[in-house]
Amino acid sequence: MGMISRVRGRIRSDSFSKIHTMKSEDKIANIVWLLSVVLLLPYWAPRGLFVALGGAWLMAAYTCLVVPVLISANYRYPARWYPAVAKLAQEVARRLRAPGACLLGMLRTAYAPLERAERLFLQMNNLSTMICQLLVFTACDKLFVSQGRLTCLYSLMFYNVITYSVSYVREICTKEDWSPYVNVTRHSRVKHLAMSATKIVLEWTKAVTFIVTITFILLTLGLEQGLEHFRPTALYTAITGTYYLLTERTFLELWPIALSAMKLERLEGMEALYCGVWARGVTTALALPLVPALAWCERWRLSILVLYVCVFMHGRHRLGEALVKMNEACDSLAKFRRATPEELSTLEDVCAVCLGSMKSARVTPCAHYFHADCLRRCLATSDRCPICVRPYVFC
Repeated sequence: MGMISRVRGRIRSDSFSKIHTMKSEDKIANIVWLLSVVLLLPYWAPRGLFVALGGAWLMAAYTCLVVPVLISANYRYPARWYPAVAKLAQEVARRLRAPGACLLGMLRTAYAPLERAERLFLQMNNLSTMICQLLVFTACDKLFVSQGRLTCLYSLMFYNVITYSVSYVREICTKEDWSPYVNVTRHSRVKHLAMSATKIVLEWTKAVTFIVTITFILLTLGLEQGLEHFRPTALYTAITGTYYLLTERTFLELWPIALSAMKLERLEGMEALYCGVWARGVTTALALPLVPALAWCERWRLSILVLYVCVFMHGRHRLGEALVKMNEACDSLAKFRRATPEELSTLEDVCAVCLGSMKSARVTPCAHYFHADCLRRCLATSDRCPICVRPYVFC
């Protein structure tokens, strides 16, 4: 038994060491790839960086010194996606040689790695949202502002300050525990001194930061100091403000709450889904007319970036996912009929899920009444009635 345990431990340690070696090699490969991109940037300059600095001889010497090192380093530490790209190229070549090759299938195969990169980029929600905002703001800056050169950056800074202020005020309004102390456990009355001091310092820091930020913005706008290049027009402010309000996460969380306060029975408690579709649809529609306008002004690079990032990627993935979620919710409720006003007037009961009064409801085949949103959430976990636990049977 002792020998078996020692062998198992040795095998486990060898596997751990192999995994650690693979991870370190992957890190080195990624670093080599990034350095290669940085060192090749001079070749992508508009007129050649080294030609402008010292002529073609300097560029030739740079090529002789750097390119062999990059080739050997990438050969020694290849990135993981190199074999995938080679395999993809072989697959595309095989399909091209095949008789009757399907063009659509070949395009899908070639687009698959790019689609994975798009989804990875959109998963970094804050980064992708900020890049979309910068692209739209820069496009509006080029189209609607004639004299201001940094209007997009100033506008984004002011909008971020407003977002921070709104989120801080919301945190204060929804805060329940105003005690400056932190207990050792949830049910204990013993105070944790270090955590309590940390909490007090953090709360005061946030409050002071909020006051200083608001004061600085008011002084900047009132005295107009440092705003020589900030010349927004009314159309510029309307487009950028609408786009920002419909893409920033803080406001995306507030729109369903505001829509719920209107108590629109037609939405049936699915305000979050409808707001998601409306917000993504409006932002895609705002970015779409900017593309031909930029192309008309010969801003080709910016127009291509706006078309790909803000229209294609945003519309295909984010708007498409929001539409799929809303369609799935509507399809799951389509089998259940709406309760008539006569049925609701005679119904002296509440929703069994949320215990709220019912001004609109859906009726199950077993004659039970639920809010549409409550029923949709129950259907996501079970296909049985929450009250009588019978499976739904539709005639």
